Amino acid sequence: MSQLFVDSIQPKTSGGVVSGVGKILQVKSAAFTDVQAISSADTRTDITNLSVSITPSSTSSKILVNTHISYGGTAVNLYGSGNLLRDSTPIGVNTTATGNQLNISFGLNLVGQANETFKLRNSSMTFLDSPSSTSALTYKVQGRVDANGTLYINRPGEDSNADYGSRGISTITVMEVSA
Repeated sequence: MSQLFVDSIQPKTSGGVVSGVGKILQVKSAAFTDVQAISSADTRTDITNLSVSITPSSTSSKILVNTHISYGGTAVNLYGSGNLLRDSTPIGVNTTATGNQLNISFGLNLVGQANETFKLRNSSMTFLDSPSSTSALTYKVQGRVDANGTLYINRPGEDSNADYGSRGISTITVMEVSA
């Protein structure tokens, strides 16, 4: 069996800074702990406070975006969706929708089962963006619901004062990653 003995390991440096790709250079985050109702059918609506600005230090940097949304709805068959945006440009969305289909980042749906409106659901997404920019960028999350009910952020559709009633939080975190 081989053994390796060392007294210390020193990172390879360049100008006093550890070199290499994949280092986290900065982190920004925001959380929304209140409740928001989204009921305008087929309209993308900014989710309150889920917006973060970051200025990349290099055009080669990547931005790792993590979102977590707590949600519920008033209809057993609620069809909702979420979109991730860099400034006003949707990112991390599918591109193959046809006809009346939507290209979205993630789903915010309730399934057609009894008591679905009493449940708090969660949807999360991670996306690695390549903005090729050193300008300030704003990352944000939008929610959308079809004509069937109201989508609530951070609470179920039925807001019961009972031990099965719950409230959650929604978050967005962005990290600049060296490339």
